[in-house]
Amino acid sequence: MKRPLLFIVFVAAVAAGAMVPGTAFAEQADSVNLGIGGVVQTMPHCRALIYIAEYEHMIDPKISLLGRVSEVHYRFNDGSYMEDGRPKGVDIGARYYPGGNMEGLFISGTVGYWTTDWTFTHNAYMPNEYVGKGKNDSLRVNLDIGARLPIGSSSFSIMPALTVGKFFASSSCEYTAPEYLVGAACSQKSEVDYYMFLAVTAGIRF
Repeated sequence: MKRPLLFIVFVAAVAAGAMVPGTAFAEQADSVNLGIGGVVQTMPHCRALIYIAEYEHMIDPKISLLGRVSEVHYRFNDGSYMEDGRPKGVDIGARYYPGGNMEGLFISGTVGYWTTDWTFTHNAYMPNEYVGKGKNDSLRVNLDIGARLPIGSSSFSIMPALTVGKFFASSSCEYTAPEYLVGAACSQKSEVDYYMFLAVTAGIRF
């Protein structure tokens, strides 16, 4: 799926959410959520920062539609292999609040389209070191479990969440050094195809 088509799908989904009849319940709401996250220790050798921006539109007392754009900067280093990447993507899905009214515990499910530019180094700082770069186009499947915690009676909330997911990627790569490898066939795959991270998001409901 090309990015322009994905953008059209994303806009259509948000527009559809806005047009779902809201007369069936009184507490219709929207929210903009901005957050940051980092990977947890169950992902060995990997460190990352995740930046998140979301738009939520409540379509039912317990369900909201969700659109999200995110960017990640990660580094993987197991001592002999290093990888540095910057995934970016757009996700759409839904969020379920068992208690209703866009408050308390929630579970979210999303799918999205992501692209990643990454570099890799084998045998770092050794005489036989070789390096290259790659590009991934991915479908991402994602699950969040967290809570929306209102700050007093204000429209602001704090939203801690645990996020897990997987990239289903189509990838390409090329060697950039040493010179004798440049132009040779490359089959290197990214080491980061699944993830688990903790995020804290600030939401404002309107």
